[in-house]
Amino acid sequence: MIDTASHAVVENIGVGDGPTGIAVFPDGTHAYVTNSGAGTVGVMAATVIPDQGRTAGGAVVTLTGTGLSSTDQVTFHGVLAPFEIVSDTMLTAASPPSGTPGTFDVTASCPGGMPSGSFTYVSGPDI
Repeated sequence: MIDTASHAVVENIGVGDGPTGIAVFPDGTHAYVTNSGAGTVGVMAATVIPDQGRTAGGAVVTLTGTGLSSTDQVTFHGVLAPFEIVSDTMLTAASPPSGTPGTFDVTASCPGGMPSGSFTYVSGPDI
């Protein structure tokens, strides 16, 4: 996949012979690539669970995607977050504090891509 704003490759999706089409969910969390040569579908997905927490930070979230075992940093709205790699398709991270409520990108940076999702900061009690 290519980020159309930066023209950078953000994800390599392993499909077989004859990739012929791509479909992206409207919320940007999943992309499917059809592979007519092998009769398969390649999937790229990035999710953040839970996808919301307090502006004070500290929510432990699970990120899922592909190629996460080589992640070298995780950011919430550009702010570094402590993280632990669980597997090639999963890692956990702690949300850093945010000065403002709102929905922001969560990005796991790794060679060959930058799987991302979103996280909503809310003020007030735990959700």
